[in-house]
Amino acid sequence: MWRVTAPTDAALSVPVGDNPVGVAVSPDGTRAYVTNTISNNMTVITADAIPPSVVATVHVGTRPQDVAIARGGTRAYVANLLDGTVSVVDTTDNTLLTAVPVGQLPQGVAASPDGTRVYVTNFGDGTLSVIDTANNTVLSTVPLGNGTSPADVAVSRDGSRAYVANFSSDNVSVIDTAANPPAVIATVPVGEEPLGVALTPDGSRAYVTSSMGNTVSVIDTATRTVTDAIGGFNIPLGVATATRGVAGTPTALTLTAEHTGHGNGHGRGHGRDASGVKGERGPTLKARLTGGGRPLAGRSVLFAGDSRVWCTETTDSRGRAACTVRGKQDDDACYTAAFPGDSTHAPATATTCTERRIAANGKR
Repeated sequence: MWRVTAPTDAALSVPVGDNPVGVAVSPDGTRAYVTNTISNNMTVITADAIPPSVVATVHVGTRPQDVAIARGGTRAYVANLLDGTVSVVDTTDNTLLTAVPVGQLPQGVAASPDGTRVYVTNFGDGTLSVIDTANNTVLSTVPLGNGTSPADVAVSRDGSRAYVANFSSDNVSVIDTAANPPAVIATVPVGEEPLGVALTPDGSRAYVTSSMGNTVSVIDTATRTVTDAIGGFNIPLGVATATRGVAGTPTALTLTAEHTGHGNGHGRGHGRDASGVKGERGPTLKARLTGGGRPLAGRSVLFAGDSRVWCTETTDSRGRAACTVRGKQDDDACYTAAFPGDSTHAPATATTCTERRIAANGKR
């Protein structure tokens, strides 16, 4: 299962393959690519939809690990641990194009910002493969040293440096990618058995997980020294960084639950579901979305219960959307409506609970 955090306190689960390991998101944020190491395939998911859904499953190599997106989002590169190859997938139609031979036990993958190069760590032979994405061939192989076991790689925004976490030698290799051929120019000691590495958007810091030291090392990329070791983790594996965006226009969302049909003493009703079959029917959830005090039309609102998504509806000209809950419901149920936000309006949520849930919590 792949989990997506919605703008509520819940997470939505999407069925994928067996033992999902790597994930990458397209530059436009519309697709997520998840590698499934036991299924030997990659699942393509609608990352911008609530709830998200699977749109394709692409067979790749044996024991796929990390995945990176390159060439403006039109290619996905997947490291296949036991094949010694990198699968190249055309993301426009989700088809396998080719497999590029690299080193032994390829694991981590990262693309240069301009999409012309893909860097692959070879855990088994202590090297880094550099792939030319124009023709999908290996341009050069960078030796990192015996006993390094490189696990993950990150590339700076200007594409001039690559940082490789070396699992067995407890350090990070700094590589000058502009050199011909690319070469290691520094080695920075970090915590025990580093696995993941990520750079801040401005490239001033590199964060490296120490899977056995239970810390995250912070590297000043200008001085190539560790400035801090953040503790409190339990076998940290991966790490990512992001820039917090500027919030859009504030929004407000209200939610009510109305029971309809023939009551049975607990507010439940009987009616017909969408297929016309008579049966138990829960409450009708009614939401209203406003931005700056004005109704927001044409926006998607997700309706969810304590453990599942009921439906996603679009607001009308008055900013209203409704969802009828199907099936028999508990007397102490809570329901949530969520607007995920867009380029101009901030996200919003609203929750309503039945009288029994409110009474149990001692609230009105």
